[in-house]
Amino acid sequence: MFTARRFQNVLAVSVLLFFQPLAFAQVDTGTILGTIRDASGAVVSGAGVTVRNEGTSFSQTTRTSSSGEFVFTPLKIGKYSVEVEDQGFKKQRRTGIVVDIQQQVVSDFTLTVGDVSTEVEVTAAAPILQTENGSVGQVITGQVVNDLPLNGRNYTFLARLVQVPL
Repeated sequence: MFTARRFQNVLAVSVLLFFQPLAFAQVDTGTILGTIRDASGAVVSGAGVTVRNEGTSFSQTTRTSSSGEFVFTPLKIGKYSVEVEDQGFKKQRRTGIVVDIQQQVVSDFTLTVGDVSTEVEVTAAAPILQTENGSVGQVITGQVVNDLPLNGRNYTFLARLVQVPL
């Protein structure tokens, strides 16, 4: 016998299964990647790369691949610093790298020959242009959501706040 209670249960499970793929599409992380080269343009394999969240001091370390590339993913949104070091090269650090939702930030380094005690720190860099994929995301603060002039605070109108570049 098919009761109303059983119908509600079947309906709830069906809705959950239907919307499950959409839930995986909501990602609040980003990626920092790049290539390490020396002054002559040759890739530096095996260089130590450390990424540190400037807000929480959480850090991760990896080594560059044989092609001189490194990838840190998934990283929570926030400000990061990236530090690169290898034997015989000056240590370099970039600070203030902002990772937003689903953003792939490319941070390439060119190491110069020097003693281990010399350190180069870059605090201002040109804006980073994302060319790896076509995804667009924007962070809307809680204050903006609270200030929405909407009766009932309908969250679907939140999409109208996002400015899409033309």
